[in-house]
Amino acid sequence: MHPVEHEKPSPAFVKAWQAAGHHLQKQGQEGINWVRADLNPPMAEHLSFRIGNQLIFIFVEAAEFNFQQNPESFLKAAKVATAIPCILTMTGQLSEYTPASSGWGLVHAETGKAVNPLELVTDELIQISDWELHDFAIQVVKESLKKAGKNVFSAQSSLTIDPSIWFEESGHAYWVVVRATRYPEPETQTPSNIDDIKDNCSPMGKAGYFASVSAGNSEDPFDPKAKQSKNTLPLYRGHPMFIKYEGLKEI
Repeated sequence: MHPVEHEKPSPAFVKAWQAAGHHLQKQGQEGINWVRADLNPPMAEHLSFRIGNQLIFIFVEAAEFNFQQNPESFLKAAKVATAIPCILTMTGQLSEYTPASSGWGLVHAETGKAVNPLELVTDELIQISDWELHDFAIQVVKESLKKAGKNVFSAQSSLTIDPSIWFEESGHAYWVVVRATRYPEPETQTPSNIDDIKDNCSPMGKAGYFASVSAGNSEDPFDPKAKQSKNTLPLYRGHPMFIKYEGLKEI
């Protein structure tokens, strides 16, 4: 497991973070697909988005957040997700923050070179990482819960932290362990340490659930013969997927 930030960010950082998000949206316009656009803990990155076939992780350097104080967790998280790790330094005061550098304002966290995400986009087919698939599965479950009228108040995409989701209903908190798999596997099994997870969450939540999400390439023929040989199409970043999700299973 990698360490992540748990302390509530200061008002100054929240202002800088909001300004950073608006700045990036202006730069990327409709090409940006946000992955993380909230400050709900735990967080290894402050912002993340997909643009074309590239995934960008961003450390917003402002107020109390200094990249050099703890670079390992951010860089490790970006590596697991196969994302490009970038620093966006914001300068100013509580009333107004702006990027310290021109253009996108992004600097590669390892090389120190300026990064223009649009220049990195190619036609290459990039298979999504296990982290991306896990994050996608969490979004599927979150949307299902919201449509059912549940108040999802916390979610995180780490592959090494459970549960993935917390939601509230009728004044009670509930938790959800999410797992994802790739077609032709139809579903995933409940993790072997589910009893430990349940014991750790029971003081804070009334009950827990397990959610399995299976994803397949939308262009896959889903041929039974191909399924038997596992000769199926990979999941590519930015390409449509077919999902199988049958709801929550109470633990």
